[in-house]
Amino acid sequence: MLRYLLFLIAVLCVSCHSGAQNDPRAKVLFADTSSTFAKQQNIVVTQGDLADYLAYKKITGDTTGQTKKYLKILFSVKSILKWGMKKSYEEAIALAEENFRRRDQVNKVLVVKSERKMYLLKDGKTIKTFPVALGPNPVGQKEYEGDGRTPEGTYTLDWQKWNSSTFHSFHISYPNKIDSARAKAKGLTPGSNIMVHGTSKGEKKKKDWTNGCVALSNADMAQFRELVYQDTPIEIKK
Repeated sequence: MLRYLLFLIAVLCVSCHSGAQNDPRAKVLFADTSSTFAKQQNIVVTQGDLADYLAYKKITGDTTGQTKKYLKILFSVKSILKWGMKKSYEEAIALAEENFRRRDQVNKVLVVKSERKMYLLKDGKTIKTFPVALGPNPVGQKEYEGDGRTPEGTYTLDWQKWNSSTFHSFHISYPNKIDSARAKAKGLTPGSNIMVHGTSKGEKKKKDWTNGCVALSNADMAQFRELVYQDTPIEIKK
């Protein structure tokens, strides 16, 4: 009798699993695998999630070119609901859409070292300009740790620090492979922990005072973090 019951349970499990695989609503359309933390969240957006969102928003007809946007919004919705922010589905959608709108304001950060200027860009158009401070030896490419230079190249703002001693900071993904190879060829260490950050304890500093980072005033950093989000590309030019 016990063997028979176990057999029935096994058959039901296989049947359920097979049904889930054949359910078009269960098809995974988006999963964030950009980091270990993202993978651990185990949040996915399915075909069913997208269908429900389109129905809720009363979106019909051709959605060509918009699907990627909808999937990002839905990933945010599911994150909000998962982490117990005490939001209804409707509230989570409203919050996620507003976050997406704000994230979509700037899609590149450009720093021109010789001008001591930072430009926030949207599709090549300047949205905002800030004065910046650099390292004490700003001319030229960063070669090694401790040279006082700010690196030049294309990077990503890949993580941020909220409790920074410099008000708030975004990490620049230096060194990249080119930077590391250049330093290794000379028997040097390229350095690391290059940031876009505010000012230490709100104090006014001299022109170029960082250890190679890009510094804003705290007032400007407050605006920067409202407009720029993690994973935004940053280009630093001489």
